[in-house]
Amino acid sequence: MRIHQGLTYRVISMAVLEFQWTNSLDKVFLRREYHASDYRMATALQGEVFSVQLAYKAEFLLNPMEIAIDSPLAGCARVRQVYSMPADCFGEEQDDYIIDNTPGLYPDLLSSNQVYRSAPGVWHSVWVTLKLPENTVPGEYPLKLKFSHRNHYRKERNFDIESPEFTLQVLPVVLPEPDVKVTQWFYGDCLYRIYKVEPWSEEFFRIAGNYFRNMREHNINMIYTPLFTPPLDTHVNFERPTFQSVQVFLNSDGSWHFDFSNLERYLTLADECGMEYFEFSHLFTQWGAEFTPKIMITTANGEYKRIFGWDVRADDERYQSFLAALLPELSRFLAEHDWNKRSYFHISDEPYEENLESYRRASELFHRNLPGCRFIDALSRPEFFKNGLVDIPVPANNHIDAFADLELPERWTYYCVSQWDKVPNQFAHLPSARNRILGLLLYVYDLKGFLHWGFNFWFGQLSTFEINPYQDICSGRGFPPGDAFKVYPGADGMPEDSIRNEVFKEGMQDLAALQLLEKTIGREAVLDFVRKACGGTLPRMDDYPRGEKFLLDFRQELNKLLSGC
Repeated sequence: MRIHQGLTYRVISMAVLEFQWTNSLDKVFLRREYHASDYRMATALQGEVFSVQLAYKAEFLLNPMEIAIDSPLAGCARVRQVYSMPADCFGEEQDDYIIDNTPGLYPDLLSSNQVYRSAPGVWHSVWVTLKLPENTVPGEYPLKLKFSHRNHYRKERNFDIESPEFTLQVLPVVLPEPDVKVTQWFYGDCLYRIYKVEPWSEEFFRIAGNYFRNMREHNINMIYTPLFTPPLDTHVNFERPTFQSVQVFLNSDGSWHFDFSNLERYLTLADECGMEYFEFSHLFTQWGAEFTPKIMITTANGEYKRIFGWDVRADDERYQSFLAALLPELSRFLAEHDWNKRSYFHISDEPYEENLESYRRASELFHRNLPGCRFIDALSRPEFFKNGLVDIPVPANNHIDAFADLELPERWTYYCVSQWDKVPNQFAHLPSARNRILGLLLYVYDLKGFLHWGFNFWFGQLSTFEINPYQDICSGRGFPPGDAFKVYPGADGMPEDSIRNEVFKEGMQDLAALQLLEKTIGREAVLDFVRKACGGTLPRMDDYPRGEKFLLDFRQELNKLLSGC
């Protein structure tokens, strides 16, 4: 074996492997030339999840190839292949802070396959995750990957070769959980449809638990909870698959009876998986609170049928009467389990100014029947808060300044398909730095919560058809790539991560590190540190340092401050 200039390795004078360590914010595209960097060392805190990539290119097909970890940290390490996924829809408008908007393959999926296959002449990468225990002994830890290729038919191509060394310095500081509420909406109907299991069955709950744990591992601590089939992203007069946790019975005398057993098990499971807050599904349709959600009931004669939906307006007396019966019972149920103080309720998602009156009627009904509960909705018009109709408004990050002077009980923000101009987002065709910068901005704006609409939305836009996420990350050309889901439906009910899911967590760890520093030196001193790092001014949602170098350098300086180095 001979070592050539840079990081190129030759094996038996035939096989060529080129290696390059690179950071987690880099996206390694198959057909792009890869420029060498000196990224060979970084720091991390105890308890942190640190990620790094090893890019590589081979002269011939590697099939099959195995990759092993050579490091004292091997016990907390995980290696996954980065797979590029097809994208052909990038939204109607875009700014200039993107990687590309050409239809093609974009690195996104992290697969935990044990055997790796790599095409010749193109760049691949493997994603190395180090989940450092809180009691990791501080010090420098070397890391190498060993590539082994065994081909029964071309034995002259077989080899064992180690990558160059990467060094991680673990500092003597324990990184806590970030102090922020994070929700990314979980869709049980998408889950049971794609895995072909019955809703509320033992198998459904087993799989749901896998997803809940993945969410908690990525700092999502609030779970979207379906009282009834969520009226989200649903075409008018179209129905999503039924996913209703509250069983409803209509008695012969016209009164209502409710069974909360499925809801109880759902919340108990979420509790066991570490969820801290419960967020109950919207009880009025999206974009205006004008109609009722799909609600199935069992009549006195045993008939199971739909009684509410697009054909029933929100102010219909039957629905008003139904909610007046349901909500006090639900409130008592939550109080019995001591869940009420951890619960948030939704009225309608993203109402417009012209919907003010319909939203007002819905809000008044809620407040009458759920006294003391917190009402939260994604909306970007301050009038809804100023009129006392919502307790906690969640404005989009491109509308957040309109709420800056309001005295809010909790400050939140969100982004979705519409937040494309300058502000942070996590589409697959955006630089990962534009995803991770959110953590820093949450700190600067002193935000207490973040919301995103799609953790596992595996339907096409408006829920009119199902998609295969491994073949379509644009939801049938309905959304920019990756907007609708952060995880892929892996085998045996196990979610597979995306780069976007991992990088979002890195942003939350940046937030946690800033909050930890504040406990030592105070918020104003931390803001001074941020201001200096950003060239003299505090970053804004639409004006912040771009690029991966800033974030990598910023975090290293932050780590030094925390450790006293």
